[in-house]
Amino acid sequence: MDEYSVKFVAKKISKIRWRPKIDPKGPPSRMFATGTWDDQNNSIALWQILDRPITTDENDAESLMVHEPQKLVETPHVGDVMDLQYVSHDLMAVAASTGGVSLLKHRPNTEALTSVCSWENLHKFKLGGSAPCTCLATRDDWIASGGEDGRIVLLGVEQRTPLQTIDKIDSCAVNDLSFLKQSEIITVNSFGQLKTFDLRQDTNKESQIFSVTETHTPLLCVDRHPGQPHIVATGGDDGMLTIWDLRQEKFHMTLMEAHTGPIWEVKFHPLYPNHLFTCSDDGSLWHWDSSPCAVDPVQPYVPGKGRN
Repeated sequence: MDEYSVKFVAKKISKIRWRPKIDPKGPPSRMFATGTWDDQNNSIALWQILDRPITTDENDAESLMVHEPQKLVETPHVGDVMDLQYVSHDLMAVAASTGGVSLLKHRPNTEALTSVCSWENLHKFKLGGSAPCTCLATRDDWIASGGEDGRIVLLGVEQRTPLQTIDKIDSCAVNDLSFLKQSEIITVNSFGQLKTFDLRQDTNKESQIFSVTETHTPLLCVDRHPGQPHIVATGGDDGMLTIWDLRQEKFHMTLMEAHTGPIWEVKFHPLYPNHLFTCSDDGSLWHWDSSPCAVDPVQPYVPGKGRN
C-alpha cells in the first residue's frame, strides 16, 4: 500500500512543473521544479520523490511506502517566478515579474541548474517601467511569453533576440497562452476574451475572438486538448470552467460551475486527455473525467462529474 506525504515549505510557491521524461515509454517522472513569489529572496528549486517505508503499527509487519518530496537544489531568482515551462528534458524557461524570461539547464550528472541565457525587458508598460511576464508556452525550440502589457513575444532557444513580437493586441493583461499548432497561439486575457493568432499572418491582428459573457469576467488560464487542438479549456476569475470548440461559430462553449474561487491552472492529462484537472484559490484541486467521449474523438470534450 502506498501513501503520499504532505511537505510544508517556508516559501510561497507560485508554480510547480514536472520534469519531462527522456523516454516517453519510461516510468513516471520523479523530479519536479518549483518557483516562489512575494519573498524577500525568491528562488527556483528542484525536488525529487523518494520512497520511504513506514510501519503503521508495532505489531503489524506490513508497512506503508510513503512518497516524500526532497529538495535537491535551490537557485536564486530575481523577481517573482510568474511561470515555469520545460522546453525539453534539460531546459526550463522561467517568466519573471521584472518583465524578462530566463533559460535554465540541468547540469549533466548533477542536480544543479545553470543559467543558459536571459531576455530582459521583453514586456514594458506604455508609460514606462517593466511589465511582469505573466505566462509562457513552449513548442519544440520556441518559447512564447505573454505579459501585463498585453504583448506576446516569440523567442528561439538558440536566438539572443526575439524572433517576433505581437504588439498592441490587448489593452489588458495576457494571463495565459498556449500553442494550438506549430504557428498558431491562443491567449486569454483580463477582459474575459479568448483569442487566436496565426504567426504566419499579420501579427498585430487576431484570427478569432471569443467571449464567455458580456460581463467580461477575466479568464486566468488555458490549455488545449492534446489530441484535438480545436478543443480548449479555460478557467475564470469567477471559478467557472469553460470548454471551447473553436470549430463552432454558435454554441462553441460549455460552462460549468467548478470552484468557489478563481481558477489558476487548468490542465489536460498529456497521455489520458479525457481527464482534466483544475486548481483554485479556494484551496481545492478537481479531477474532471469524460472517458465516454473517447469512443468518438470527433465529438467535443464534455467533462463528466468532477471529484476533488
